[in-house]
Amino acid sequence: MKRRFKDDFNVMAMLLISVGVAINLVGFQIASVLRLPIFLDTIGTILIGVIAGPWVAVLAGLVTNLINGIFNPIYFPYAIVSVAIGFGTGLLSKKGMFKNIPKALISAIIITFIAIITSAPITVLVFGGATGNTSALITATFLAAGQEIWGAVFSSTFISEVADKIVSVLIVYYIVQLMSDRYLSKLNYGHLYMKRNK
Repeated sequence: MKRRFKDDFNVMAMLLISVGVAINLVGFQIASVLRLPIFLDTIGTILIGVIAGPWVAVLAGLVTNLINGIFNPIYFPYAIVSVAIGFGTGLLSKKGMFKNIPKALISAIIITFIAIITSAPITVLVFGGATGNTSALITATFLAAGQEIWGAVFSSTFISEVADKIVSVLIVYYIVQLMSDRYLSKLNYGHLYMKRNK
């Protein structure tokens, strides 16, 4: 049966949005405090995309960036990236692309490219190539080595995003593995990951 847009937004999905946003914010704060070269701010969005579908994940990603943007306006334009990641993750989940580690890693690479394609142009066109985060140091290194701004930003974005998305997707994979079939059965796309259906 074909799912409609409004079918995704049941009570459980609405509750999950706040949980996903909280996970995103905690991950982001941990990465910021520890000055990690990754972001960890899409774990909740990816988790919701996997178990609740693309539209719920889109809303979680958007809300996350709006909250982060209150404290640092740099994150407002990157809401597009979170929305794209949420939507892409939900579509990958529909195809069962988080059922095992090899599929999860392929999904991580696809999500990485979604992030690069949407974030690198924002970094160059809106911020001139540097946003002040740790990946800006990598960009500066590529620029010092003689790369043009677009090449430097795409290269540094790839390095930081591939690590971030592989770590984030693997965390989500293990969280879903720990969920009981009883809980998964209540979620929009949870049936895809129930142990008895594998």
